[in-house]
Amino acid sequence: MFLTIDQGTTSSRALLFDEKGQIIDLFQRDFKQIYPEEGWVEHDPFEILSSTILCCETILNKNKNIEIKSVGITNQRETVLAWDKKTGKPFYNAIVWQDRRTSKYCSDLKKDGLEKEINKKTGLLLDPYFSSSKISWLLKNISGLRDLAKNGHVCFGTIDSWLIWNLTKGDTFATDFTNASRTSLFNIETLRWDDDLLNIFDIPLNSLPEVRNSNDYFGETKLLSKNLKITGVIGDQQSSAFGQSCYQSGDIKSTYGTGCFVLANTGNKIVYSNKRLLTTISYKINEDISYALEGSIFMAGGIVNWLKLNLGILDKVSDSSKIACSVKPDSKVVLVPAFSGLGAPHWSAEARGSLFGMTQDTGVNELVHASLQSVSLQTNDLIGAFQKDFFDNNLNLLASLKIDGGMIQNDWFNQNLADICNYEIQKSFTKESTALGAAMIAGLGVGFYSGLDDFKGFYSDNDKITPRMDSMVREKIIDNWSKALKLSIEMAK
Repeated sequence: MFLTIDQGTTSSRALLFDEKGQIIDLFQRDFKQIYPEEGWVEHDPFEILSSTILCCETILNKNKNIEIKSVGITNQRETVLAWDKKTGKPFYNAIVWQDRRTSKYCSDLKKDGLEKEINKKTGLLLDPYFSSSKISWLLKNISGLRDLAKNGHVCFGTIDSWLIWNLTKGDTFATDFTNASRTSLFNIETLRWDDDLLNIFDIPLNSLPEVRNSNDYFGETKLLSKNLKITGVIGDQQSSAFGQSCYQSGDIKSTYGTGCFVLANTGNKIVYSNKRLLTTISYKINEDISYALEGSIFMAGGIVNWLKLNLGILDKVSDSSKIACSVKPDSKVVLVPAFSGLGAPHWSAEARGSLFGMTQDTGVNELVHASLQSVSLQTNDLIGAFQKDFFDNNLNLLASLKIDGGMIQNDWFNQNLADICNYEIQKSFTKESTALGAAMIAGLGVGFYSGLDDFKGFYSDNDKITPRMDSMVREKIIDNWSKALKLSIEMAK
């Protein structure tokens, strides 16, 4: 058995997998989202830690007689925090990947002509999304933190590092290559923290974690009731790709959680996008490294939560499918869900959510339909960008999109996704592909699995979802979306 810690944006979870990738047990605990100002998003570091420990201990107590071989950790990426290297006390809340407080700082760096250098070294764009500008903000705004950091008393880490440091009681301050590649401080070609990048963001090297392979040994869980080896660490979207067997160049997957993340494997080739996609490390296992292109949508399942919690128009999330079915496919009501700006391929940090095409007849049903369809339309924008980048680099993108995440339980959404993207959709055999990927890597790390071929038996051929929407209706929907999107971006300027 393998225990996976899946530390996400809105909840912490622990899952127990058997050796064939089947879920034996699962426990989840939601935690508070903190919004100090408009566009700011924070998490309480101790609540993240305590909820993680609660989930793990619940699983361990319910499965006392089961031998657990090792632990895998997968986590929300780019979210970053600073803590005291001696006491473990955080200096501030964790600043979440969705946070936009550093928009002006990133804009100023762009004006200084630094985005090209940053992109070449990291594969990333200059955007508040990534960890580097968040760390700079902490250094500038927390009194005395810069001096402490220069003297080696501060740990800056993504959530995986925070969990590992605490679980091992301070023995291990480390991250893996996938999480490091999302900071804008890590050179994806030399595979090192980059001095030039550290200088740009004015961050001391001695405050950053050691970078290890995803399947390396990260210490033992001294904080839990059982001492377990941590042998798998990987960022959540890379873990999802790994859990859906995206090992070969051209494999493409999309995960629909709070946000949506599309990742396409480019093999051992670093591909730089002409369409404002991101270049990232897909995984590094032993000496085997795989790269990927990635596009992110900031609001996916988060839109459904907004409908339910903020607007109160859904009693249950599952109601959204039935409601969407009641609306004509070519409804002119369009939602641009830029609540925290727009991600790839548009990258507008200032854009905000907007609703277009309303008439006196517009009601709750049309809003729900537009909300779900906005996720499909954003995915379609991303797929088009991937297709162009792969073509430009003489690579072949597979014609089937593998999907996972909570939203794939919505049958209307799955069909709408296939229709809008005009793409064959392949549902994952488990919506828990993200947690599964970390368990698989933990198994590689502890030597239970010898290689990727050992995972072939994990997968079965599920029914594929094929497009069936009339082409003229599809074109009309996409045209309305494009107009609304353009207006949203222009209004933010």
